[in-house]
Amino acid sequence: MILFCRRWVNSLQPARVTRWGGMISTPDAVLQAVIKRSLIDSGCPLSIVNELIENAHERNWPQGLATLETRQMNRRYYENYVAKHIPGKQAVVVMACENQHMGEDMILEPGLVMIFAHGVEEIL
Repeated sequence: MILFCRRWVNSLQPARVTRWGGMISTPDAVLQAVIKRSLIDSGCPLSIVNELIENAHERNWPQGLATLETRQMNRRYYENYVAKHIPGKQAVVVMACENQHMGEDMILEPGLVMIFAHGVEEIL
């Protein structure tokens, strides 16, 4: 499972977020469904798709991202995330297996999805 997950993550393009303030912390069901379809289409293991989508909402985020205030305080750490672009979307996946260097208050198992209004770029 871990190997399959790593293989999928490695197939995604690295991403840079240029506008962290554009993060959508409470995506509605329609937006979550669109991102879920993109994850599946990109080859995301079906065993983790639902968990990743649940982790796209701030109610499930780790302590360091849990509220607007903590997100603003911790914004300087965001550049340290290893983020991968979800193809065709203004969204990234931040997998725990690639972010062991981050504090446990900044990451979730197996990972989390961050959706943005704008500001996601692939690193070529």
